[in-house]
Amino acid sequence: MAGTGGTEAVGDTAADKAASDRIAPADAPESVVCQAAFSQNTKVREIPYANSTVLGEVLAGNWADGTWCVPFTTGGNHKTCGSYSNIWVAVDVDDTWGFAHVGCLSDYWSH
Repeated sequence: MAGTGGTEAVGDTAADKAASDRIAPADAPESVVCQAAFSQNTKVREIPYANSTVLGEVLAGNWADGTWCVPFTTGGNHKTCGSYSNIWVAVDVDDTWGFAHVGCLSDYWSH
């Protein structure tokens, strides 16, 4: 671009490229989704604490759709199915996201 003093052509700046370059870098983290099943009916709570509002329930043996499992979520210590921990998993119950304690988690499928 003679006479303008600029060294970059129009469209070559980082800002110009960002709008059209939508390819994720090779080292970008991937989203992992899983379905979770529980051995007993498991309450789904608003936040990952036992005294939180109950939003719904995942029935024993049924798959909870729309869950994300990696990473699991830490919250309040709670005991379910003989397992005492502070690990919870986010689940979608009745089109609302909530948290289920993993003590009764019997199976999960990552994809």
